[in-house]
Amino acid sequence: MSVVRTSIDAGNSRNHSESDGTVAHPKVKEPVNPSLKGIKYVIFPENRYAQAWDFAMIVVIWYYAFAIPFHFGISSGYYQMCYRGFSLFNNVLNVMFIVDTFLAFLRAFRDENGLIVYSLQSIRRRYIRSGWFFINLMASLPTSLILLGQIAASNKPFGSVTCHGQIHEHFENPNVRFVLVLEGFKLLRLLRIKKIMQTSELMSKFWEGINVEIALTIKFCYMIVLVSHWIACIWGLIALQQMESYVHSSLLDELNWISNWYNSSYVEGGLNPIGWENAIPRYWLCLFWAIQSITSIGYGNISPVTTIEFAFANFLMLLCGIFWAYIIGSLVEVVQGLASTSQEYISRMNDANQMVKDFTVKQLPESVGGSLHKKSSKRVRRFITNQRDVATKNWSESNASTLAESYPTLSILSPELRRFCALHLTYSLLETIPYLSSNYLSPEEQAEIAMQCVTLEFSTAEKFSAHPDLGRGILIFRRGFATVSRNVPSKFFRWHKDIKDKPIDVDEVLVEDDYLEERQLVFHFVGFTKVFFVPRSAIMGILEKNERAWKDCARWRYFKAGLVLYSMKDSLTA
Repeated sequence: MSVVRTSIDAGNSRNHSESDGTVAHPKVKEPVNPSLKGIKYVIFPENRYAQAWDFAMIVVIWYYAFAIPFHFGISSGYYQMCYRGFSLFNNVLNVMFIVDTFLAFLRAFRDENGLIVYSLQSIRRRYIRSGWFFINLMASLPTSLILLGQIAASNKPFGSVTCHGQIHEHFENPNVRFVLVLEGFKLLRLLRIKKIMQTSELMSKFWEGINVEIALTIKFCYMIVLVSHWIACIWGLIALQQMESYVHSSLLDELNWISNWYNSSYVEGGLNPIGWENAIPRYWLCLFWAIQSITSIGYGNISPVTTIEFAFANFLMLLCGIFWAYIIGSLVEVVQGLASTSQEYISRMNDANQMVKDFTVKQLPESVGGSLHKKSSKRVRRFITNQRDVATKNWSESNASTLAESYPTLSILSPELRRFCALHLTYSLLETIPYLSSNYLSPEEQAEIAMQCVTLEFSTAEKFSAHPDLGRGILIFRRGFATVSRNVPSKFFRWHKDIKDKPIDVDEVLVEDDYLEERQLVFHFVGFTKVFFVPRSAIMGILEKNERAWKDCARWRYFKAGLVLYSMKDSLTA
């Protein structure tokens, strides 16, 4: 019936086409680029879920870096066989490893040129040919689940109180011991941990967002902890492997470092390393020996006894000598980096003290320096201290520092990236100046202005009207405050409050330097002050090129400032 119906439908379709006078053509599906096939299944590096997954895998791998050596050398799988919760937790981690192994077939990657490869065929070919699929597959063996099956097949108790007294019966099963050995394959994932951490966006943000010296300190401390842990676990494993039976009390009947310590140093009620359930106290004893070996302290209360223990101790002493020297040298470099500001401060203060010592006149006459300049030596020292505390972290060689001098990173960036960074640093400040704002200037012009600006620092009671090299300009206060005057007695002083990140009199800078110079602004700084200085030469250079900024905004402010200065004649002479 279905064949007949199909034939009738085909005939009707053909007749319908003929009646319309048109010829029906089968719809041809457009070919798809092979590299785009299955692209909807591809997981790209920027995917936020992929980033969270990578971070979770980093945590799991580092967990196994501590847990598996502990299982081998300290507990011998005791917690896996006697605690259901611990076994369930390990099964969950096994599932994560299995999922990650096969997710890699869908993970896009960047090639050596930084381009993203998203072709599923290329991703799969690379993953298999690199050998990492087989390594990850071995590391994903569900050993905890297999261990449960072996224990269930042996009809021995699991996860109950009776397990604590019969744990040796599990160890006598060769299949159980073999499964525990397979657990070590999970450490193969450590071979990829560096690559995963380098490609993880979350890890990159973390390391890039903290101080470099602090990051290195964390790294070296972690290395010390990890190496100490591994050595402690190997030291415990050596003692366990010398037992002739799986009854843990046999440790005291055999010649090994644990029995030697127990017979000579054990105190009733103190730390007891004997018994499978005493894995944690045994670990502390092993870790104590590992740390004193690495640091070359050596109390002597724990010492090797057998040939294999002496062999390992000799090898460890040679290895730890190199490792400890590397760690100490690296930490010294980190501490020097952290103390660089203090060292610079000490150097500058020593130079200042030498200069003050060479003063030919300790106090200048009041007619020369004024009443505020009597204690110049104190003001010099206080200025340097204020520079250290509140000026900048990277001290420049001179007081007037450009953006490139304050932030040396700018000099190594590409031109476009340097422009964007300059805008990030100064955009909000330039926006406070109407004719330099984004209403009139392009981002390129604002960046050009920003790179010509400098940071100036002033001490208490200093005066400023023009920079000796850069001339007049606009002062935007970043810290501190000042009074302003017009080269007249103090009754014409004017206080400015709440001036942080705000300019003062942006119009007057537009008038010529020699126009009523005696009436132009003079700044008197109160306390240590840091300002962002926009030179007049840079402003006029931009306004000459940008006619709209001059015609629509700056020229009217220029006329206004000229009239204001001219109108002051009567008020100042009154």
